[in-house]
Amino acid sequence: MSRSTLKTTAIRLTSASALAVSVLTAVVASPASASTLTDGISATAKAENGNGACAHGGYVGGPNQSSSCYGGTTTAHAWCADFAGWVWARNGVTGLASLDDRAASFMDYGKKYGTISSTPHVGDAVVYNYNGSDYADHVALVTGVSGGTVTITGGNQGGRPGHVSTNSTSSYSVGSSPWGQRISGYVSPAGSNTPTLPNPAGLPAGTLVKSPNGPDVKVMISGAGIPVAASDVTPDKYDLSKIVTVDDTAFRSLPSAPPAGTVVHDQAGGAERYVIVDGTALLIGAQDWTAAGYNVRADMGVPTAWLQNAAQRNLTTGIVVMDQTGTDPGRYVIVNGAALHISASEWTADDYNTQTLMGVPGQWLKSAVAKSVPTGTVMMDQSGTDPNRYVMIAGAAVHISASEWTGNGYDKQSLMGVPGEWLASTVSKQVANGSIVKDASGANSTVYVMAGGVAVPLTYADFTGFGYDKRSLLGTPGEYLASAAAKAAPADGTMLLSPDSNTVWQIQGGKKKAMTADQFGEGKLSFDDVISVPTAFTAKFPTV
Repeated sequence: MSRSTLKTTAIRLTSASALAVSVLTAVVASPASASTLTDGISATAKAENGNGACAHGGYVGGPNQSSSCYGGTTTAHAWCADFAGWVWARNGVTGLASLDDRAASFMDYGKKYGTISSTPHVGDAVVYNYNGSDYADHVALVTGVSGGTVTITGGNQGGRPGHVSTNSTSSYSVGSSPWGQRISGYVSPAGSNTPTLPNPAGLPAGTLVKSPNGPDVKVMISGAGIPVAASDVTPDKYDLSKIVTVDDTAFRSLPSAPPAGTVVHDQAGGAERYVIVDGTALLIGAQDWTAAGYNVRADMGVPTAWLQNAAQRNLTTGIVVMDQTGTDPGRYVIVNGAALHISASEWTADDYNTQTLMGVPGQWLKSAVAKSVPTGTVMMDQSGTDPNRYVMIAGAAVHISASEWTGNGYDKQSLMGVPGEWLASTVSKQVANGSIVKDASGANSTVYVMAGGVAVPLTYADFTGFGYDKRSLLGTPGEYLASAAAKAAPADGTMLLSPDSNTVWQIQGGKKKAMTADQFGEGKLSFDDVISVPTAFTAKFPTV
């Protein structure tokens, strides 16, 4: 609001509007489109939301404006023009000597530089109830224009003593009164004193860059700005005396990872080479280095900390990949870090052929194919042929009934489409032996251990005595669990051990057979695959 008065008398609204229209008819400029300057004004203004008149010790704009903190925050002190001038000044706007503590001085600025307009643009000052000469009730800043909505941020708004706030309106035309005060016009900044800074995207690889508005440093790699951590400076031999200050907007918009296919290594040293795919660093095996043609690509050094993080990421679910060497002709889709095979019929039927196909190192792909989709992943057939929903539990796709879909909260999780043939094969698998499971709904409090497809109930003494309390407890659909607990016997080959003896039993055709020590060892069976179960469970099966 203008420092000259706090009144917003309704009697002035009509006449002020008429005068404003006459001004706009005489002086109508074409404000600049969105730029570093206007974006900076918007960001600076909105960052002050909630602040009072004495934030930063007071808002002081042009040389002829005084501090918004004059008189303190509890007195009737108008400071809207001080705030708007301060924001413009922080972004290097030219001609601020034309401004003073009156809201109307922004109209004086617009007349001098020919920047008054009836069209709002980001960075503009919006003036309210201007009398055509020396008075206006209020001034604020346009901080957003989107479709039919204009967002405005101003100081000395709300109840006394006033604060910075942001509001949006669809009533933004000159003559409208979105908040009780009539809009008289928009005034664009005439330009900026800030020197033009280079666009970092055009700088050579390896150049260290920073914005003038912050301390963060990035290194340019193939058009991307890779963050340089403090821990990287010494081992990576980055010379901080050679940092180039660049345009802030361009700096903030730099991609945070090199383009797909870029070969990188740790700037601090090391023999490992990686290829960037989807912002993830995939290790290139020795056999892939030349076979996949990675050896003929530029090899870029990247900051150590960034590379360590990138190597731990998973490719985004849904990305379609192939072996870069072509040795494996299969096509795969990534789901939560695992690579699932896409059959020839599904390639086109499920529209995988319409997605970008990313080449990846063959050795990495083999390891991803060997991975199991993580427990808890909720899935469906990508083709829709199978309408059911499933949840992964220790390597098996377990059916979710209709009542459990919402009752257990599965509907709140991301639903992953997966190849139908892969899903069918996974549905037929058993939940991994030794998995500790419980009804996900909580309706059944019993804890079970999985043994050859059978859910074996455990007492608390069993749960702790067998050391199962050290394993993850997996929530499982109750209907599946009930059917697994009702099975007559584990699958053939399942090995069991109960606390009544040291004998390891192997299930064969619903019976148990004692095993001998010479059946275990290198190249033979492993004691790690033996499942501890209660004595009562092994006692149910006759001995072979």
